[in-house]
Formats: sequence, C-alpha cells, structure tokens
Amino acid sequence: MLSRITDAVAHSDHTVTITWSDGAQGVVDLTRFIARGGLFAALSDANWFVQEMRVLPGGIGLAWPNELDFSADGLRQDAFPHEETGEFNPPVVAA
Repeated sequence: MLSRITDAVAHSDHTVTITWSDGAQGVVDLTRFIARGGLFAALSDANWFVQEMRVLPGGIGLAWPNELDFSADGLRQDAFPHEETGEFNPPVVAA
C-alpha cells in the first residue's frame, strides 16, 4: 500500500494526528523514537517538534529540519497495527 498523508498536526505531547488520502485518521506517538536518543533527541523539544514538522512533498511522510523523516506507510502501520498493508498478504492455506 502506498499511503499518502494529506494533513498532519503535531502536538506538544509528541504525538501527531495524521489524515491519509483515503480519509483514515489516526494518532501516532513518537515518544518511543525520542527515547532512543541520538538523531531523535532533537524531537524531545516539544516546541520544536510542533513548529518544525512538515509533510513531505506528495504526502510521502513527515520530516523535521535535521533530515529526520518518517514514511507515510510506516506511520500508517504505527497508527493501525492490525490493518492489512496490501504490500504482501500471503494466501490463507486451509489445514
């Protein structure tokens, strides 16, 4: 599945409310990435997190100025972990 982001709103609690091109809307929590530190440490500043987030051209993901980005498909999977992605769904084999 090639998910495209049509809208995204960053929140000071390090979540992002995302709307995808099919109308689905979900919230993704990025705190687990921030906890890793390193490149992700910049996201810990709540004001910077909110003010600097951008939707990448074509809605292919979200990005911040330090070249940190998240793909639309990966964010969709984080928002809806039980959703079939459509990328590869093996056939069900009867036992």
